[in-house]
Amino acid sequence: MSLYVEQSPLKIVVCIKSVMDKTMPGKGRGGMENMELNPFDWPALSLAHYLAGKSGGSITLLSMGPENATFGLHQAMAATGAERIILIRDPAMKESDTYVTAKILGTAIKKLSPFDLILFGTRSSDSDTGHVGPQTAEMVELPFIANIHGMDIENRAGETLFHVERKIDGFMEAYTLTGPALFTVSPSLNARGTGFKAMGSGTISLLSIEDAFKRRDIEFWDHGILGLEPGELGLQASPTKIVSWDRSQKGKKCSFIEGSPGQKAALLAQELLKSGLIG
Repeated sequence: MSLYVEQSPLKIVVCIKSVMDKTMPGKGRGGMENMELNPFDWPALSLAHYLAGKSGGSITLLSMGPENATFGLHQAMAATGAERIILIRDPAMKESDTYVTAKILGTAIKKLSPFDLILFGTRSSDSDTGHVGPQTAEMVELPFIANIHGMDIENRAGETLFHVERKIDGFMEAYTLTGPALFTVSPSLNARGTGFKAMGSGTISLLSIEDAFKRRDIEFWDHGILGLEPGELGLQASPTKIVSWDRSQKGKKCSFIEGSPGQKAALLAQELLKSGLIG
């Protein structure tokens, strides 16, 4: 797709997340030096940077997390030159599940109105649910498509139209949505022949990194600014609660089923039932 922009400047909000660098060993791994931008957020940042540059628009970065989450924001700032950076930082929000997280982000996004486009990565590398983007779209009542692979933008009679594509189960799906809209962006975003380049942490210059860390204009929001009550945030308000963590045990086992085709099918069904894979 062309990503062609012929319209007034786009106001783009990109929701990002800082995650723990899993390669760092030992205790105290939650410090800022052990944090990094969620790798699945880079496609959304790349698209935002391209569209803002083509349309003369602006980028707002929005994140939720503790103080050390500013590291991921600095990475995104260095990559995009975003005009506005917001970190929602509040102890009352600790251990919020995806539903409450989406509620918080949705409330913040409404405060940033008007805007044309909200972008998320498809998922995060830590919890890996892929829930927050879709749930936030419901919170803000915006048109939504997940996992987009391509986009065209058109201005028709003063309205912004987003023509997007995605591949699902081997099929290409095409949609047209009237903005403002919210999308999660696939790592395989396709924009050949446009000058579009996907960014990553390895493409940021040292000067951009230095400039980003010199900036002192990160806005820190809390439940008071958002107009939320502590009782509707955090673990206590989360419908989903983690009871325990267990390391998955990986193993493979191969066995052969003898008999006629009918006998094999019956024995296979019994084994699948026994293992809990069907029920």
